[in-house]
Amino acid sequence: MAVNEVGVLLVDWENLAGAIIGRGKSVTRQIVDDLWAYANRECGGQLQVHMAAARFDPSIATAMRERFIVADEVRSTKEQADIKLTVLAMDYLHQGCRRFILVTGDQDFIPLIQRLRDDSSEVLVIYGDPNRLATELRQTFATPGLNSVDIDGITRLLDRRQETGSRSLLGLLELQRRGTILGGPEKGNRTATLARWGILPNEDDAQYRSLVDSLAEKVFRQDAAVKAGNDWVSKGSWRTYLDFGLGRMADVRAVDHVVRSLLARPQGLTIASLRTGPFRTDDGTLLDRALDALLTVEAIRLGADNRYTIVPPDLTLGYLEPLWRVYSAVSAECYRREARSIPYNQVESLLNRGGVGQGKDQRAAGRIGAALTYARAAGVIDVVAVDGKRHAIAPVSALCRPFEHAYHEMYRSFISATDPVPELDVLRFMEDRDRDKADPVFGFDSRDRHRILRILSQSRLITWRDHQVVVQESRWGRAGAPLTRRP
Repeated sequence: MAVNEVGVLLVDWENLAGAIIGRGKSVTRQIVDDLWAYANRECGGQLQVHMAAARFDPSIATAMRERFIVADEVRSTKEQADIKLTVLAMDYLHQGCRRFILVTGDQDFIPLIQRLRDDSSEVLVIYGDPNRLATELRQTFATPGLNSVDIDGITRLLDRRQETGSRSLLGLLELQRRGTILGGPEKGNRTATLARWGILPNEDDAQYRSLVDSLAEKVFRQDAAVKAGNDWVSKGSWRTYLDFGLGRMADVRAVDHVVRSLLARPQGLTIASLRTGPFRTDDGTLLDRALDALLTVEAIRLGADNRYTIVPPDLTLGYLEPLWRVYSAVSAECYRREARSIPYNQVESLLNRGGVGQGKDQRAAGRIGAALTYARAAGVIDVVAVDGKRHAIAPVSALCRPFEHAYHEMYRSFISATDPVPELDVLRFMEDRDRDKADPVFGFDSRDRHRILRILSQSRLITWRDHQVVVQESRWGRAGAPLTRRP
């Protein structure tokens, strides 16, 4: 078979999947099957196929293996997918191939399209959403001899059903972020707020208690701190914690990722542009759940331009960083003192040493106080009575388990380093450690990895300056590092 008889199918998968999700459709393996079948017919059964993306969903990867499609995995920036596919196209062109099918709606491919046409190649472009095509790309499609087609003309795109499964969970977590402790007598108009959001059908407190019972667990504490005169004494009390089993923590991390992505882009992002991090291999349902929940609690808004933006000005650190910072500060100090607890009145000053978050307000009393209030309400720290005084403890929390796991992995991997480790090497280690992991230890992108380093530095668990990292010896690190050891 002559090389010039072979057709080449090059798929910018993330661009295609993002466009399909932006249309409100599901990303399924049937799209890969139908795309391959269509291209195979167009090329007379002589076909070479490459799909480029940072990650592929298992069902998509299975379809690719069955069709002998080459997976060209790139790092997370879309430019690398552009470059990878362009290099592949030029390689095939120089080998004599003259039939190309490009699957993308990205105008960055215009120079490649023009180059292939200049060499008298037959070019067909398949795009994911006609409404997302830039004007220049539309004009390119009008070039005589260049064919283009909507993916919806090749495969049946399925509507996604509305996902509302995260509303109640985020509603209760948002109440905690505002300082409401679940359970106990009515405080802070919690039922009215949940009813206004549509999470409760009315303001009946029985409805609230039923909701809490379905999403939370109650633990009896023998040493809850209760004021008695001038002292604090221990008293048995029930404590209500949100239950993050059954995949609920994945929903929280997804919501947090959306918030932090929007914070980085004040002008807002479309649903297709939000397909990063935990949504990179999602068929659209997880992203739908996250956006629906955030819209419900009025944390984000959807503009007339179909862009999502952040609403509350105090949601500057997302849902997880404030909790991780408080948990890290209290845990690290308890291990340093070899004590179960530390005086509660020392926690705020402890946080003030390194600050919370970043920027000029990281040591502001308001930000530190809000983080502390949120951590108490969410059960990341609890207050107990010790010798007539209030003390803070850091109980095991599912909300903070991802951070603790990341710290122990860092400690195990770098504590033996005799010299400071370049920051780039640490970040590269984090990225490599999480490659191809559906549930990454250090996060989904460079912002997540920098967040881990920032919290560890603020808690004096690492030294991070001049682009060098030193992991400090700690009892907390020694206690947990063996748990992360891998074969």
